[in-house]
Amino acid sequence: MLSDDTKNKYMPTRKRRPAGEVGFRRHYSDSQKIEAVTTYLMLGNLSMVAAMLKISINTLKVWKKSEWWKDVERDLRTQEDLQLSKRLQSIVNRSLDVVEDRMENGDFVYDQKTGEMRRKPVSMRDAHKVMMDFSERREELVDRHITNESVSSDKIEQTLKTLADEFARIANQVTSKPAVEVTDVLFGEDSNHAPEKS
Repeated sequence: MLSDDTKNKYMPTRKRRPAGEVGFRRHYSDSQKIEAVTTYLMLGNLSMVAAMLKISINTLKVWKKSEWWKDVERDLRTQEDLQLSKRLQSIVNRSLDVVEDRMENGDFVYDQKTGEMRRKPVSMRDAHKVMMDFSERREELVDRHITNESVSSDKIEQTLKTLADEFARIANQVTSKPAVEVTDVLFGEDSNHAPEKS
């Protein structure tokens, strides 16, 4: 069940509640909560989401502040990014196929003498421009990859340094506590407390 309350978190999800049902204590199913987040991502307005889904605006405001809302929103955005990335990759692949075909076989031109389309080799200027554009994009991707790696390694190094400093501080606290003085106690023979001889 989508909830920030730990006792309700692992309960089975409720059945989908009819839209507009009135009741003192309202419970919504996980599918309705996910639908609310999805609708909010599309519309960007809680009032419109409330009107569309027949859920109280106050309930939506409480949900929006909860941790599960943020998790669902992040997951939906990730899915959307992956779908967009897949579509863009498909477009890029088709574009590269067209460019490759043109580079190998030439551009289509209309031959006025024969009245037909024929292939004319790509000019040196166009081939150079294509090569430069692809080189720049490739360098940008490599730079972005290197930057991401260096940022993540910098974060790791910073975290390790912070942990090392914290361990050193704890170790110094343990060693800097005043030592307990232990004095040797010598028992001498005292007439009052002398052991009895048998």
